[in-house]
Amino acid sequence: MRNSLLELFFPRFCIGCGYLGSYVCGSCEKRLKKVEKNTCFYCGKSSLFGLTHPGCRHRDGIDGYLSVYLYTGLFKKILHESKYKGAFAVLETLLSLSGQYRYEEVEIWKRLFNPCITPVPLNAERMRQRGFNQSEIIMEKYSIINNLEKTYCLSRTNNTPHLAHIKDRAIRRRIIEGAFAYRGDTVPQTIIVVDDVITSGSTILECAKTLKKKGVQTVLTISLAKG
Repeated sequence: MRNSLLELFFPRFCIGCGYLGSYVCGSCEKRLKKVEKNTCFYCGKSSLFGLTHPGCRHRDGIDGYLSVYLYTGLFKKILHESKYKGAFAVLETLLSLSGQYRYEEVEIWKRLFNPCITPVPLNAERMRQRGFNQSEIIMEKYSIINNLEKTYCLSRTNNTPHLAHIKDRAIRRRIIEGAFAYRGDTVPQTIIVVDDVITSGSTILECAKTLKKKGVQTVLTISLAKG
């Protein structure tokens, strides 16, 4: 009943074409460009289950990476609506689309590593502005589908600017350095870190460094989209 009333007073229009009824209609869903194959985080070449190639591994780096969409065109517009305009339901719609979300590969990760799963955290100020953490919403989906234990072991220690507007990767790395801290008494052997979009990789690499310095052996990551 509550949802029906909300739909009556606040109808949903497709972000891509304006069609009434959904934030992402069937036609626009087909326009979204999906990642066709899993690749190594570092070299970008094909990789089984998205695991980092042995020769590409870094001691404090990412050991596996999965993503669903390419961060281009319509997807950018949809994610902008969900992230910067506070449209929580937009992201929920995106996660409920019929396309596959690498759940099978995550299930293989589960069998290989028995991981926990955690979101990239927002700082307190940005959390107040948005009212939700988009990475946490995505994490919730994977934790339910793949029956993964959730953990909130990362915290944000400073209010960094939006890295998406900074093109220079070296500057991004300097800005994000030291932005995360580990919290909690126990240290899992393997953690999957979830982010909404990975472009230069600066944020997720800093998360991995923080986790591994604390004693986490394997850091895997999932993003809804990649640049």
